[in-house]
Amino acid sequence: MCRIPPNGVGRAINDGLQAATGDYILSLDCDFQHLLPEVRDLFDAIAGGCDVAVGSRFSRHSVLLNYPLLKIVANRAFHAWAQFMLLARFRDLTNNLKLMRREVTKNLVLLEPDFAVNAEMGLQPLIMGYSVKEVPISWIGRGTDMGTSSFRLFNFGGGYWRVLRRLWLRRFLGVGSYRALTVKRPKDQLGGSLRHRRQ
Repeated sequence: MCRIPPNGVGRAINDGLQAATGDYILSLDCDFQHLLPEVRDLFDAIAGGCDVAVGSRFSRHSVLLNYPLLKIVANRAFHAWAQFMLLARFRDLTNNLKLMRREVTKNLVLLEPDFAVNAEMGLQPLIMGYSVKEVPISWIGRGTDMGTSSFRLFNFGGGYWRVLRRLWLRRFLGVGSYRALTVKRPKDQLGGSLRHRRQ
């Protein structure tokens, strides 16, 4: 697939989802941060019945190597506030390593042009009532010989809070930019009992 500007992680992922034709859609960073054998665990989770499997960097059995302290603090703060606002329990749904059933990707409303698309892809299925499972993974920080990330917390962090605000408006008021999101499961699986499994 050949893309043309404008660029941006969110735009690239959105284009990829639109072009994908398989029954299952895998997204991941191709910069050696993940161990490929662990991707099999995501497929096992989907085979076990969940709709979305997310590689979790902060589950009990996850391993982090060279993960920047500032990003850890920002990540945990965002997820703590997201749990409070959305009345749900999860540890890490913003990692790009995700495997989804095609049905889920077709119902996403992706508006963020940059890294905050990872929050949209992780949290929207939860709001819609899909079964989401976090799978522990290993995360390895890239070395100097592997290039540098274009992610800058102070440049792109605002997008994550924008996503959270939109999700709150959709979840509790049914309005806003995400109003097209449709609940796909019985209503009693929402709220504090959102069907979500962690490890």
